[in-house]
Amino acid sequence: MGASPGPTSWAANVHVPALQALSAYELRAVSTSRRASADAAAATFGVDAFDNAADLITHPDVDLVVVAVKVPEHHALVSAALAAGRMVYSEWPLGTDLAQARDLAARADAAGVRTAVGLQSRFVPEVRRIRELVDAGYVGDVLGTTIVGSGTSWGATTHRGQTYLFDAANGVTPLTASAAYGLDAIAFTLGELTRVTATAAVRRATVRIVDDGTDVPVTTPDHIALTGTLRSGAVVSAYYRGGVSRGENLRWEINGTDGDLVLTSPLANGNIQATQLVLAGGSGTATVVKELAQPVPDDPEVAAIPTPPARAVGGLYAALARDLRENRNEVPDFAAAVRMHAFLDTITAATAPERAVQVG
Repeated sequence: MGASPGPTSWAANVHVPALQALSAYELRAVSTSRRASADAAAATFGVDAFDNAADLITHPDVDLVVVAVKVPEHHALVSAALAAGRMVYSEWPLGTDLAQARDLAARADAAGVRTAVGLQSRFVPEVRRIRELVDAGYVGDVLGTTIVGSGTSWGATTHRGQTYLFDAANGVTPLTASAAYGLDAIAFTLGELTRVTATAAVRRATVRIVDDGTDVPVTTPDHIALTGTLRSGAVVSAYYRGGVSRGENLRWEINGTDGDLVLTSPLANGNIQATQLVLAGGSGTATVVKELAQPVPDDPEVAAIPTPPARAVGGLYAALARDLRENRNEVPDFAAAVRMHAFLDTITAATAPERAVQVG
């Protein structure tokens, strides 16, 4: 769902190439919200295309329904797919809030179907390489880690179709989107956070709609900063801002007793799951970090996917196929999505003004 051809379509430019590259999958049908875009999708992808979700969900040749549309539409579409007994892959966030995520997880359990949620940062080759290096002792004992990123969507201007991002009620914020992917990468490589403090703020009160020059109010916090500790005792610092920086837009450092790892992006994109990455490291007697060899996914089909965002999503799809063949549970499912939503709610609660200590 959401596969309208065009330069800004996540489904068309990321999910479709990933699926087409993997022999375990066959793209059978897509859906969009309009007849014209459905016709364009049919011509572009050479499959059945519908202008409504119901026809896709009930298509006799569809086993897995992929929901890659705006988050406020997730609950209704995922619910319909589950009611039809279909497996569902939903993009992250699963719902606009924890209540929706819990409801969808309960519906999936009742339907008895497999689910997947798009927390694909753990399938980014550089993130998986970090985990391998840490497990192998490259940095020694992890002392602390710092991640700073730009959530590119929450800048000073936007397009009319993206204004929903600036309304906190829609559940898509620098915390629930960009930061969530970064925090999931930290949990995957270094372990879970067990203690957290946080601050959030709306620093741009309005956003300019470039389509018509009007301004709309912003309720989505466009800056989030948190500190905490991992189960190991390592200290964590994470800061995500809306928009982009003129400096680095993604920098993740892991500092240990015997070495350091640094992951950066040369692009104006702080979304770890959707950008080009460069991994550097230094260990032992090294006094500086140097760029490490670019990691290559073990699966040659995934490795051949040309763009980083599609490669990460392709890694998740490949893992889901293995899960289904081997009865494993490597891919985050709706239960994992509920845990992430609950964790983000804990961070949000930690930003409450009454938790702050006044100085001076």
